[in-house]
Amino acid sequence: MVDTPSVQFLGYVTPQLSSHYTIFEEKDNVLIYLNYFEIDNQMLILLSPCPIEYSQQSFIVFSSTIRPRYRVSQKLMVSLDQFKSIVSFNILLFGDLYLTNKTQFQPFNARNFQTFISPNPLPQINILVVPGVYSIHFDQIYEFLESKLAQKNEQIQPQPKFDILVYTTNPYRVCNIQYQFDKTTQLIDYFFYLIDNQIYTDINEIQQQFMLEDIKGTLFDFLQGKNYPNSTPNIQSIRKNFTYNAQDTKFYILQQIKGFNQIHQNADFVKIFCQNCEDGNKCTLLSSQNQQIYFAGQSSLFKYPLSVKFLDLVSRTFSQLICQLFLITNAQNATYKINRLANLDRVEEAISCPSFNSQRNYQNLEMLGDVVIKYLTSAMLFEDSKYKTENTLSSARVRLITNKHLSSIYGNLKLNAMNFKINSKKLLNHMMMIINEHEDSKLSQKQQADIYEALCGACYIKNYQFKDLMDFFKLTKLEFQGTVPQYYKGNPLIDFSIISQDPGKDNDYPLKKQILKRPFSETVKFDQPFEEFQDYLGCKLNLIAEAMTVDQFERLEFFGDAILELLVIVNVHKECEKLYYNPRQQQLCREGKITQKLLLCPGMLHTAKISLLDSGFMGTMAIYHNFHQYARNLPKEIQNSIKKALALLRQDQFTDFRRINQYSQQIPKIMSDLWESVAACILVEYGWEKVIEIYGEMYKPYIKYFVDNISLIYDFCQSTGNLKQ
Repeated sequence: MVDTPSVQFLGYVTPQLSSHYTIFEEKDNVLIYLNYFEIDNQMLILLSPCPIEYSQQSFIVFSSTIRPRYRVSQKLMVSLDQFKSIVSFNILLFGDLYLTNKTQFQPFNARNFQTFISPNPLPQINILVVPGVYSIHFDQIYEFLESKLAQKNEQIQPQPKFDILVYTTNPYRVCNIQYQFDKTTQLIDYFFYLIDNQIYTDINEIQQQFMLEDIKGTLFDFLQGKNYPNSTPNIQSIRKNFTYNAQDTKFYILQQIKGFNQIHQNADFVKIFCQNCEDGNKCTLLSSQNQQIYFAGQSSLFKYPLSVKFLDLVSRTFSQLICQLFLITNAQNATYKINRLANLDRVEEAISCPSFNSQRNYQNLEMLGDVVIKYLTSAMLFEDSKYKTENTLSSARVRLITNKHLSSIYGNLKLNAMNFKINSKKLLNHMMMIINEHEDSKLSQKQQADIYEALCGACYIKNYQFKDLMDFFKLTKLEFQGTVPQYYKGNPLIDFSIISQDPGKDNDYPLKKQILKRPFSETVKFDQPFEEFQDYLGCKLNLIAEAMTVDQFERLEFFGDAILELLVIVNVHKECEKLYYNPRQQQLCREGKITQKLLLCPGMLHTAKISLLDSGFMGTMAIYHNFHQYARNLPKEIQNSIKKALALLRQDQFTDFRRINQYSQQIPKIMSDLWESVAACILVEYGWEKVIEIYGEMYKPYIKYFVDNISLIYDFCQSTGNLKQ
């Protein structure tokens, strides 16, 4: 009877993991690639059929730090016989670890050798594990195979502490020694051992399970049934199978080792965190609370040919390493494809969907890509004088960057995004015939567009140069025809190394400090000379009249909106990553020691837009810097509204960040429009350097405050429902 192959859903399996191994017929050799991982001062070697590239950054799995030793897999040619031995080793080893080996042989549905060297219509994971440190220890492989297949056994010797695995006459049932005793060991001593190891809770429970009223006598006599009544069927079975020789002086209580999926039994496989391992007691095959036990005399026990250290290492980390290799190889392949177009970092992050990785996925890069695409397309459309109004400009921009259009560009890249997280606990034994469902969950049109925007974000923040992204547009066939050099040179980065010290406490809201030095204007004036305003800004502006005149600033306001959004989001992201998105923070989050909000989650970047780009903030800034005094054609009702708002602003102490955004209802929207149009006026005439000099300096203390208090502000925005996009 042939076992039915199991089915598991893995999604797309990369060629590095699923290709067949290459045989060179004329030389009777097989090409393999060695992948070295340093784990807890040990080395684990995995074999792959194709080379894998690593960033050499370490990652943490269940409190074990794993670091690829080499940046690229090491190539090695082995003989066909050696490779057959490696395959047999893996089939038998994982049969032991998954407890799928039958009583006297490997499972019926174990893979055959041909599935590793021939193309397979159904993708199989063809990663193999071998013992060794800097090279493969073939002697250990041969010793293991001889013990399994040729019954060449080494008897164990008595010792104070056993850290070895053993088997009896059946080499396919691997056990660990729980308790050593002799003919004089008291039964009560064994029962206390069971309680100490939490197999039972107390003596009463043991007496009920063993059907004993009197617990006097020796353990040896109890196992022989001497002077003891009939017990439970389980105990009767143990007595029946208790084999020993008359010469034996030592006897052993055995438990079958934990199954592969019983390691990290109480762990969080989403956060990849195990409290037992974190506490320093690394999960091991040797510890088990299984009540099914076996007894054997010394003469019938044989030493398992592999060390506990090696098996524990494989059991603790192999499945999670496979999951990590899915991500690494998928990112490697995507990087190859993308690097034909542009040299990008963080491709791995850009192609990871939130459903795959809640902590580091495309969402932050997507938001960056969105604002820089918005800026560049806005600049290109602003160049074309045929677009007379904000409405025509906005409509034209929407047509250029719809989800439908961007998703079609993503489709042409033919990337495989990481769309769902593989739970390592649910991985089946890849040494058995398994059907891997390989079609990925379909990405929505919006997800495809988001990933393209994330790739654009990754492209831009590599050097913060617009030209890099403009080249990427061209190579990915995104329509772009910007020509005015002024708009596409420089970058929006603010220098935060120098922060002016205003009066007040360090963590006071910046406007609270600023009004101590210069309060809001006491007098309300309108239609003041432009020369005064230009002197205040520190530059002469030829377009100042257009920028400050109602019904004329629409085009500049349209462009200014994209300029300020890029300025704020890029700088908030750059500064936040230094504090909240480093590897240590991510690991603390996985371990549950800090909450998800303390990572730079996408909601936090959206919070920056709410806090620093809404009409309340920009309108307040415009009034504080007296933009209203130089505006032209302000209707009387708008002037009256500004007067009322200014009266309220003068009385406000701005004791915390919540105050300023509340003025979005009191301050006319025209003031935030003026704030944006002047920013565009400066860029059009002077470029990004002058924008940073003027607007960057005005925004700097507020961005710094936002970054330092991002968690507090994020919580507030969530509680008020402002984060619903």
